[in-house]
Amino acid sequence: MPKRLISLLCICGIIAYPFFIYLGVSFNLLNILLPILAVIFIVRIAYLRNSKGIKTLLASISALCATVICIIAFIADSQRIAMYYPVCVNAVLFFVFGGSLFSQKPIITRLALLYDKELPDYAIEYTRTVTKVWVIFFMANGAMAFITSQYCTVETWTLYNGFIAYILIGTLAGCEYLARMIFRRIHEKK
Repeated sequence: MPKRLISLLCICGIIAYPFFIYLGVSFNLLNILLPILAVIFIVRIAYLRNSKGIKTLLASISALCATVICIIAFIADSQRIAMYYPVCVNAVLFFVFGGSLFSQKPIITRLALLYDKELPDYAIEYTRTVTKVWVIFFMANGAMAFITSQYCTVETWTLYNGFIAYILIGTLAGCEYLARMIFRRIHEKK
């Protein structure tokens, strides 16, 4: 099976994680779906092992967290544990993005440098600010993921973590893109 197809299937499995958990809880299939999900995440880790870079690191950590959660939830026979994957992902991203603010190049700066080899000073400051915005987002989104994991029904958890959270991520990314275009035009006119 070609590597791209394996990667695509793994990514689809990761994105659909909340729906798999919903189906597993609703139809009493978690004992089947959790091992399948663990295998998907292990395949993802194996696929990423020869790649380098910050994106690969984040994807690998996320997949490792998911694998551990699936295994523990399976062993403990606990749907609540399975519902903590979005909490872990947001926590990892919060710490990686937040921790990068203490370095010379925050994570958004590093990602921007993958596309533009040299950034002007205003762009570097902008990417630092964007990193701070994402840190706040991951903290808030992680808190909501925790609340839905701990206190809500699997339906509410799936709605938030499988739909609303993705809309919020897309909205923030879209707004940031528009802000970046406006910010760039303002500075290019100077």
